[in-house]
Amino acid sequence: MEINSGTLYRVEITEYEAGWGQRMDRADTKYFTTLEEAEAYKAHWEEGGSYELYWKANITKFGARIGKK
Repeated sequence: MEINSGTLYRVEITEYEAGWGQRMDRADTKYFTTLEEAEAYKAHWEEGGSYELYWKANITKFGARIGKK
């Protein structure tokens, strides 16, 4: 028996600050069932910012299958 739970998209946000470095806040990491939703969340974080403080997002696609065919 095989269970296909579909595709998930994880969006991880990294904050960059000049003179300090970078950090990831796990509270900003979100999961979505559609690529469109994931890209909208990514765009929300990447718009704006400045030279000294900005954010970049990474989308990772997951497909889950459980069991054997």
